[in-house]
Amino acid sequence: MTNKSYWTPGRDEVEAANGMVTAMEAPAAEAGLEILKKGGNAVDAAVAIGFCNVVLEPFMATIGGMGYMLIHLAEEGKTVAIDFNGRAPRNARPDMYNVTGPAEPGGYHIFDVEGDAHSVGPQCVTVPGTCAGLCEAHRLYGTLPLEQLLEPAIHFATEGFEADWHVTLYAANDWEHLTLDPYLASMWLPGGHPPRSYAGSGDKIVQKDLGELLKKIAKHGPDAMYRGEVADAIDKFMRKEGGILTKQDLADYQPIVAEPMSVPFKGHTIMGVPTPSGCLTNLQAFRILDRFDLDAVGHNTVDYVNLFIQVARHTFADRYRYLGDWEHVPVPLQGLLSSEYNRELARRVNLRTAGIAAYHEDEPWVHYLDEAAHDPWSYDPAGAPAEMFHPASDTNDEATTHFNVVDRWRNAVTCTHTGVFTAGANPPSTGVYLVGGMAWFIPKPGYANSIAGWKRPLNNQSPLMVFRDGRPILCQGAPGARRIMNRGVQVVTNVIVFGMGPQEAISQPTVDASGRETLINARMPDDVVGGLRRLGHRVEVVEETPSLTGAFSRPSAITIDYEEGLLRAGVDSYRPTMAIGY
Repeated sequence: MTNKSYWTPGRDEVEAANGMVTAMEAPAAEAGLEILKKGGNAVDAAVAIGFCNVVLEPFMATIGGMGYMLIHLAEEGKTVAIDFNGRAPRNARPDMYNVTGPAEPGGYHIFDVEGDAHSVGPQCVTVPGTCAGLCEAHRLYGTLPLEQLLEPAIHFATEGFEADWHVTLYAANDWEHLTLDPYLASMWLPGGHPPRSYAGSGDKIVQKDLGELLKKIAKHGPDAMYRGEVADAIDKFMRKEGGILTKQDLADYQPIVAEPMSVPFKGHTIMGVPTPSGCLTNLQAFRILDRFDLDAVGHNTVDYVNLFIQVARHTFADRYRYLGDWEHVPVPLQGLLSSEYNRELARRVNLRTAGIAAYHEDEPWVHYLDEAAHDPWSYDPAGAPAEMFHPASDTNDEATTHFNVVDRWRNAVTCTHTGVFTAGANPPSTGVYLVGGMAWFIPKPGYANSIAGWKRPLNNQSPLMVFRDGRPILCQGAPGARRIMNRGVQVVTNVIVFGMGPQEAISQPTVDASGRETLINARMPDDVVGGLRRLGHRVEVVEETPSLTGAFSRPSAITIDYEEGLLRAGVDSYRPTMAIGY
């Protein structure tokens, strides 16, 4: 037997009785906790954290980005979802880009577009949702004044914050992209170079325009960005540069507040946002896994990982074939989550071989989409549409952030939001960093996720809440592109089925089957990796490192123990993130 060393970083699980926060940047987490200590509820803290995020890590989530939030209101016993996904401008068309051919395998997109016009420049932007979504959460459920909640974000923007190694690494990795946009470069490349990150004496990132915008939002709410001078400046910039986003698009935008989607799982109820995201894919995975005795299979055994990979492949096959914005295209929502359909999928899982996961073509999910079981329309009251869509992959763009909050009244929030820096799409002096969200569509007609005016792009984000006896016991989510989904299912299963605390659940070796090859964390035992290969799986063993993104998603979670009166939190061990409570 060959022995080798493994890098196994870890973090201590955090316990608290009154309130708990997790966030990807420590100053944002600390700002959220301070709001809780001053009497704010979980929504107040969430709004403060969200606005801090768009200042501290706008390369992961900008004010012009998009996201999703689940809110549980303890006193009312009610849970709501806020969808602040972006939308294509009303003038967008399915054929608006010149597709030059299929992209190279392993990239972010399945089609190349001439000049990368779907991801760079003024024609790539979606209608911003983040500012409107956070303000809507506050309007409906907040208790403290918006001015108070935005104070920390305004401070970090106007006075600046010291670059840490993560910011420096980002700027260095994205230096070429940033230099294409003088407005971004003036703030994020001081002196034309990545900021220095020496503790206590590093370069400060100052964003005066964003700070002024946040001051206006604090006084006037989202109208400060979606109407008036800022909206006029965005409109003028777009018309000058050839973009299609208009001030009418901005004025018309509204977040959607709705009842979450939910499925049963091992005596619990799991809720996700009802929007084109990763949530439906994960809820379907729980539907299939609920058919198996996971305790008997055992945690991270060959049988368990084989089972999980096959379940993930089935759900991603459905994702790539059927999912898009159901406001614009028919999607078999009820069929995909029906007990009957997922029972059929569970019957096709083969614990003795790799089953469907043994297909090794460039797009393996295409080959088993023709199986009889992959027809959710036959389980959906709407019936199959006259015209079906082509199967397609989605993007794997990493730039995203996530946070969780639980307060002393046991109100809870879990929120994922995103938005990459986009060169050539940032109107100078406005403080608004617009986002190339059009890249999350398929840039050709004939797909469920093809472009259409006012359509929401299919996204990967999947904030989840788990309930027992009507009360939330777990909030969980992550950044990490399409790898958000598989990791989220494993973390929730680690807690619910295998009895782990949140930090232990997050720290476990993980697998991801969302792409052509199955990725396996290098800390997975060699006998498990060998067993999977013998079953026919094509796997790639990868080591998780403190890089800018990483091979897997970066989950965080809070659990609520009502009997002990304790909150417990776990976070990613490899990159900047914080759990903090009191």
